[in-house]
Amino acid sequence: MLILVALLVAVVAGWIVLAPLILPGVAPADASPSAAAGSPGPLDGRWTATPNAPDRTTLAIGDGTYAIEGQEAYGGSGRLVAVGSEVTVSADPACPTVSGRYAAELGETERYGLLPQFRAQTLELSVIDDPCADGARARALTEVPWVLRTSARSGSYGVCDPPNEEAAITGHWPIPTGCE
Repeated sequence: MLILVALLVAVVAGWIVLAPLILPGVAPADASPSAAAGSPGPLDGRWTATPNAPDRTTLAIGDGTYAIEGQEAYGGSGRLVAVGSEVTVSADPACPTVSGRYAAELGETERYGLLPQFRAQTLELSVIDDPCADGARARALTEVPWVLRTSARSGSYGVCDPPNEEAAITGHWPIPTGCE
């Protein structure tokens, strides 16, 4: 009996030590997303204003930058800094000397055709102050809630992300229109 207990302890201890090294998405308890250099920020990903046609309008956030592309009246890019729930955008070629400040709120929405636990992340921005382009940038960023299209962040799903690794490999999941 003592041998079985010792074997169980060895297996559990080995799993605790080796799991973070061999399994993606498993991190030690003291690790945080911001602890790793180059890790994605809380808003990084490709966001869409039109979930039923994800390619139509995109807000791309990553590496401290943003870009609005698609069928919005305003298209631009520049630097983005998120601190807590406040977002600051700057260095936009349309307004190189004007910064904009926004309040950001993350939420979730259904991913149609998938089980309830597979929900897409949403981002709602509210303008605090942004005089760029007579308010055109503010309107483009705040008129609709943004739905995450794709993400490299662990545990954050977009409308175009498969629900698991098997679905990604086999393609056996209801891929939304515009995600092919």
